[in-house]
Amino acid sequence: MKTFFWGVFILNMEHPVFTAGVGQDWIYTEAGEALYWPVDNYFFPGERNTHFLGCDVVKQHHTLTQILMGLLKNGFELKAVEEAQPPEEMKDELRRPMMLLVKAVKKESPV
Repeated sequence: MKTFFWGVFILNMEHPVFTAGVGQDWIYTEAGEALYWPVDNYFFPGERNTHFLGCDVVKQHHTLTQILMGLLKNGFELKAVEEAQPPEEMKDELRRPMMLLVKAVKKESPV
């Protein structure tokens, strides 16, 4: 009889569309209304220097493929992937995904 070890990995991170933003802020009209969320260099992973919550922050950007395939290639089985949706009163936040939630399970035989 084989014994299996397992673990559950829960990931909550900024969505890659969010981290790929040029300045991680909306492009606004002259009247100050959010026009669109800019995405640039999506397929180029790495550092993103941005201003977040009043601080200069260095973030790491990865594509959705890199994130999910990284888990699959390392023996994880995806159980859930969700792009968290904000409440309807946050109208502009419904225009692009902000958060990515992943649940993965790892099962392996003992060596």
